[in-house]
Amino acid sequence: MKRIFLGITGASGALYGKKLIEELANVCELHLCITPDGLTNINLEMNSNFSNPSDFVESLSKQVLIYDYKNFAAPVSSGSFMVDSYIIAPASMGFVGRAAGGISSNLIERCADVAMKERRKLLILFREMPLSLIHLENLTKLTQAGAVCMPASPGFYHNPESIDDLISFVVGKIFDIIDVEHSLYKRWEG
Repeated sequence: MKRIFLGITGASGALYGKKLIEELANVCELHLCITPDGLTNINLEMNSNFSNPSDFVESLSKQVLIYDYKNFAAPVSSGSFMVDSYIIAPASMGFVGRAAGGISSNLIERCADVAMKERRKLLILFREMPLSLIHLENLTKLTQAGAVCMPASPGFYHNPESIDDLISFVVGKIFDIIDVEHSLYKRWEG
């Protein structure tokens, strides 16, 4: 069974994190960290009132290992703890800048640092537009360090009929990169 780390930061796009939890919890060993700003956006964007990340996660699955964002003693903070893929979704530009600069001020940033130093799969789903030159330079640094940087922008060739169809498309693209089988969207056939 794959072991995956998911970090949810304070960028807009809580539905991406929610869908990832729902889909991954049953097919892998899922380790999760949500920043306080991530929880704020979850509550704002999902019209909810979760008082802590555990309440949010337990509403979706009981099979997720969740860590406090300041817990640098968590197993996932060490390169000796084997993780197959690290996903940061949604990723704020603050996270992107700190990760590109090698700054680990919380567990999600530390996990990104571990992924890059250990040469493991790191996928960063950023949600910002337009992008400044600083954003582009930071994304370039992360890409050069081995991360896969994806904008949270769905395709439309599969004729989406709902917001969930759009979310599923992006999550499916993430799964393609981390080698998780899925049927979240209809593939292009020309």
